[in-house]
Amino acid sequence: MTTIQTQIEINAPLNTVFEYYTNPDNIKESWPRDVVKGSENVSGQKSEEGSEMKVEGEYMGKRDEMLLEVTEKEQNKRLVTKQTEGPFQKWESTQEFQSDGENSTKVKHTINFELPTTGKVANFLTGSQAEDKIRQGVQQAAQTVKQKLESG
Repeated sequence: MTTIQTQIEINAPLNTVFEYYTNPDNIKESWPRDVVKGSENVSGQKSEEGSEMKVEGEYMGKRDEMLLEVTEKEQNKRLVTKQTEGPFQKWESTQEFQSDGENSTKVKHTINFELPTTGKVANFLTGSQAEDKIRQGVQQAAQTVKQKLESG
């Protein structure tokens, strides 16, 4: 199992940051285009426990999609999603939010994943390539959200 963690401080109110991060429509807006091609809610209320979202991605030139289920949501504190179908053996994403005063929010994002031993992703990515790509993606997404929320 590989763990990737990023932390960022955003100068915006906690509820604004939480709402942006937990809206599935914003995944495609913040992640690099060469990694995430699309994202949408497919069942249930957006980002509520039990709801599902679909994230379309490209992995080394091959398109694939991942179905994620929201397994835990605590308003303005935490959102946990896990892959129910998709290219990874295992994928779980945990986002934790903490207010540091009126206009400052810390976001800690942890992704735990396991690559499959067979299939498209396994054929195209080694463990370190996948880890680098995901790490770059999650860091770039955090910076994109920070810029968007601090300028808007």
